[in-house]
Amino acid sequence: MALIPQSFIADLLNRIDIVDVVGQHVKLKKAGANYQGLCPFHQEKSPSFSVSPNKQFYHCFGCGAHGSAISFLMEYAGLGYVDTIEELARSAGLTVPREERTANDVARHQQTMALSEVMSAAADWYRQQLKNTPRAVEYLKGRGLTGEIAKRYALGYAPDGWQGLEAVFGSYSNDEVAKTLLEGGLLIQSEQSEGQQTARRYDRFRDRIMFPIRNQKGQTIGFGGRILDQGEPKYLNSPETPLFSKGNTLYGLFEARQAIRAQEYVLVCEGYMDVVALAQLGFPNAVATLGTACTANHVRMLLRQTDRIVFSFDGDSAGQRAAQRALEACLPLMSDDKEIRFLFLPTEHDPDSYVRTYGAPAFEKAIKEAMSLSSFFFKLVSEGHELTTPEGRAQTHHAAKPLLLSMPPIALRTQILREVAIRTNSTPTELESFCGLTVAPAPVQQASYTNLAPRAPSNSNPTSGNRAPGAPWQNFKGSGKKPVMQNIPPPQAPMDLAEQMLRVLIQYPHLGKDLDENKRGLALQASEQRSSKAYELMKDLLAQCDLVELIPGENGKSPTVGAGAFALFQEQLSRSELAPLYEVLRKRVMGSDLDLEGASADLEGAFKKLELTHLKQEMTEITQKISGGVATDEDRARYRELGERLKFS
Repeated sequence: MALIPQSFIADLLNRIDIVDVVGQHVKLKKAGANYQGLCPFHQEKSPSFSVSPNKQFYHCFGCGAHGSAISFLMEYAGLGYVDTIEELARSAGLTVPREERTANDVARHQQTMALSEVMSAAADWYRQQLKNTPRAVEYLKGRGLTGEIAKRYALGYAPDGWQGLEAVFGSYSNDEVAKTLLEGGLLIQSEQSEGQQTARRYDRFRDRIMFPIRNQKGQTIGFGGRILDQGEPKYLNSPETPLFSKGNTLYGLFEARQAIRAQEYVLVCEGYMDVVALAQLGFPNAVATLGTACTANHVRMLLRQTDRIVFSFDGDSAGQRAAQRALEACLPLMSDDKEIRFLFLPTEHDPDSYVRTYGAPAFEKAIKEAMSLSSFFFKLVSEGHELTTPEGRAQTHHAAKPLLLSMPPIALRTQILREVAIRTNSTPTELESFCGLTVAPAPVQQASYTNLAPRAPSNSNPTSGNRAPGAPWQNFKGSGKKPVMQNIPPPQAPMDLAEQMLRVLIQYPHLGKDLDENKRGLALQASEQRSSKAYELMKDLLAQCDLVELIPGENGKSPTVGAGAFALFQEQLSRSELAPLYEVLRKRVMGSDLDLEGASADLEGAFKKLELTHLKQEMTEITQKISGGVATDEDRARYRELGERLKFS
């Protein structure tokens, strides 16, 4: 089995036009340098979906969907990665070449295919067992579920036996059969005890209602099981497998996508029984996390479906902790056209019981009145702090700082910051300064000299002093005191230089790859002066730039940067741990018409400004040494050298 070379994929993206690819499915209109249309991945009334022919990249400013022509077809048409590339290659008249896979690559592919087939077969068998088990059917009816809902969510039943799946896959004593079932989390293998010839192998799910967990293509990737009678654990999920990751999966999203778009919001619950019960009761737009905290990937998946998310949690301490983690996951991905709310139910109720007790209209009313993100933010950062004391207000600032820093610079952040400042009897400027969101440049104070003799006339004896007239360390004949110097703060790098360099490098990463160590050091220093987050981003971005490969030139020509380089690089950045920060930065450059020549000039100009700033800073440091009477001859010589360099800068 062979892989598609990365160089071919880069060449393919250079040969096709993303505007043509997207335009076959979305009505696009020219808007400046880009094209705009209604996003195909979420419902909207005004276009926020932008396609850039220069960058060969699309980005929705509403739901955050973005990518190349490859990722567009994968998400829109549901095609696999290889199928998408072959489809685009056919449209461009190209033949897809292959590179031989390593043994590990082949093994991983075979493992994934085998697991997918196993999970599908197991789901079919569980569904059949439910039909043949009146006790399980009666349990679901007792929970108010109809056959229609059971069919929609593909519910099943795992019999109360130790080797039930042998009826589908064969004997567990067959190591090949057992290996695949173990990897899929369907089987458990006990420790081999002394005297046993083989380890005991048995079904993970027994006497449980089975909830297949499906990915966005509808493929079964895991299971959740709910015990029928008393017992522990009440709920049991598949373990992490090559197919299933709790932090990247939401139960019910496949089934709820159409309802989410129709209702224009998604309701996030804590368990799969909540999701199914709510669908039965008229709320088919619910999904659930699977025994894990809400992650940024969960939020990103949801924001691609809708602009409104309502988290529903229990009102107890565990629910409060879950809500806090959800808030932390949401803040980096917020934009001013998104709405996040938090619904806390009474401790004696879950969503299912609440609707059954008070009715669907009461639940709808509770959803509409759910706590806003900003209200929950204030509650969280001030909880347990006495705002009438300086200590309590300081503790509130301390709690708010990491949350504010995690947010992009949007209007909502400004409003929240202002509200926190008001509630803590502070000014927004004070809170901004404490959080490091803005750094006002320190005023450069002019040195003042007292009791200095006037400059010697031009016809004065040139040998009367060894140094240039007016030099700050010069003691003129007859002057009684040394110059009095004020402490001069070292010059800071202009605040926009770090941002300017980040914007250039994310668009033209090969320029970052070519930077020498000196310029990399300057870029990191400028970013560090801006904020710790900017420093972290610059450090990672430079490392990402080093991974970029140029497209080999044909017929001995030099390697080139293709039109698809931006799109490929963004997909690379999407796999970084700092993907949310790159998403914010990417939004700022989507409308940019900066070409390669302009980018190179901007980058070079930024480095010249930084070098100039460092020269001035070094002169300031030497001046302070001279003022303190600790300067050496080398310092004075360096001062003159710097002065000459600045003169010609």
